[in-house]
Amino acid sequence: TCLILGCMIYPDGWDSDEVKRMCGEQTDKYTLGACSVRWAYILAIMGIMDALILSFLAFVLGNRQDSLMSEELLGDSKSI
Repeated sequence: TCLILGCMIYPDGWDSDEVKRMCGEQTDKYTLGACSVRWAYILAIMGIMDALILSFLAFVLGNRQDSLMSEELLGDSKSI
């Protein structure tokens, strides 16, 4: 959640004076003007997507595994 929050808040600072001095006066919040986003920010977004997809996949496959287990194994685990 911190990575998601950081990636959402990061472009909010693009309207600061230092960024406007480097990237031009047309720079505003969530608009970079003459500058471009480099690979680190794009990789962070891809990492967020990867985490969301893999967590959903783990949840789905975990539930599927429970339904595929035989009744004998489920009965033994409940008696412990």
